[in-house]
Amino acid sequence: MPESGTILYDLNKVFIPCRTVLEMEAFTSLFLEYYNYDEIKELPESQPSSEKLIEKFRVIDCEPLEHIIEYFIDVIVSKLKPIVMYERDHHDRFRMGNVEAYTKTRLCLFLALHRLKLKFLIIKNFMDKFKEKKYNLEISEDKEHLGAHKFLSSFYEDYYEKNIMNLKLMLSSKRMSERVSKLMDTSKIITNEDIINAITFKKYLDDKNRIKFIMKEIKASIFVCRVMFAQMDVYKPFITTAEAMIDVEEMMISQDFIPELIPAISQCYAEKRMSQLDDCFRAYEFMMHRVLEGINYAIKIASGGQIILELDSTIYNTGNIFEI
Repeated sequence: MPESGTILYDLNKVFIPCRTVLEMEAFTSLFLEYYNYDEIKELPESQPSSEKLIEKFRVIDCEPLEHIIEYFIDVIVSKLKPIVMYERDHHDRFRMGNVEAYTKTRLCLFLALHRLKLKFLIIKNFMDKFKEKKYNLEISEDKEHLGAHKFLSSFYEDYYEKNIMNLKLMLSSKRMSERVSKLMDTSKIITNEDIINAITFKKYLDDKNRIKFIMKEIKASIFVCRVMFAQMDVYKPFITTAEAMIDVEEMMISQDFIPELIPAISQCYAEKRMSQLDDCFRAYEFMMHRVLEGINYAIKIASGGQIILELDSTIYNTGNIFEI
């Protein structure tokens, strides 16, 4: 992946300083491998201490994991200050101040929102290309034998590979000599490889668990974002002004969205039921549009109205992952 000046700028200004966001995301994703999201869903509203979060995540005598939570809560989250929230129909009134994408106190929140939006954009990118090709997949010959599983296999592989590419972009690529590496004691730290493995270790899954894995990833990002928003006294950051009656956060994790619609689209594609495929795709596009609007609104809130993104735009550089 080529390293442009803008990528290097984001690497040094955002990705390296805010590595704790990726650590918390990975840790939360692993927690969701064994426990239901409902166990932690409402936890951000209580603005938990690091001790409470360690207890809730069932961390016992594991110093590296304890350190992740302590640094995230006691250093990063504690810096966030409450923000002014005007009435939702006052579109022209924004909180003033220097709150752009590189403001140090909110840098980690912007990165967490960036990661959340990116996960949905990876899905959208795959689905957009699928539609552009008139509901056809570009797959290699070795996948032709998959039959009805072709769509979900391609969908998951695309998400998996682009997610890894983004993580490798965001994590420092500095290399040390083999001699120095052997001298270092990494038993009490979380390495870049640990983070990548924690987030992307499940490559070979069946259709049902592929969707579950992606949902765990999305829920982990939502949780990290909400812990930070709660510190700023914002408990519903994803409810847009225009769609105040739609709870976008619930839509993101709803069974009616990705867990139901993606497999339904896959089945319609396999059985060549084009009319029903069109119906499913329209429902998917409606919900994806609302989700991205909701995330953009949360970014707008976090920046005091200073960051207004297009539907497919990201806060930070994503390299060339959408060109592959």
